[in-house]
Amino acid sequence: MNRLTSMRLCARRISNTRPLSRLPSLHAPASPLTHAFPRMASTAFQFAEGEDVQQLTRHADALLQQGWAQDGDGMGITKTFHFKSYFKAVAFVNMIAAESASKKHHPTMTVRIGSVDVHWTTHRPRGFTQKDVTMAQHCDQSASLMGAVDPGQGLKCGPTV
Repeated sequence: MNRLTSMRLCARRISNTRPLSRLPSLHAPASPLTHAFPRMASTAFQFAEGEDVQQLTRHADALLQQGWAQDGDGMGITKTFHFKSYFKAVAFVNMIAAESASKKHHPTMTVRIGSVDVHWTTHRPRGFTQKDVTMAQHCDQSASLMGAVDPGQGLKCGPTV
């Protein structure tokens, strides 16, 4: 299969996905730099096999205090970072991408015009791990360097009022 055929197949797969308007919404900001995600007590985290549960619980509690939220299945954490420009949002993604490549631990990220959703979880072994904690801390540091702002101050689409 040549490169052009491969690209056409990929484009067909993408065009057959659900439109963004039907995807679940992540609205209602809870605290600075975050959207409201369902929060659970850190005791509900599903830690990966072989992890130091007591130490990881302390780290998870600290992250929850810093605006991170546990994901729906308790296997990871998520946070939305807001920026005053699309360029800053993309630069933040690049900072995370560079570090995640060096650590061989990659997040799921959604980029919008003035915000980035970041989700960390470990797939092998399945569950919440120290890798997730380390990379979440890196995200917080990178967001600070890139000038993350409160949700109401982030860039939005449409005309300004």
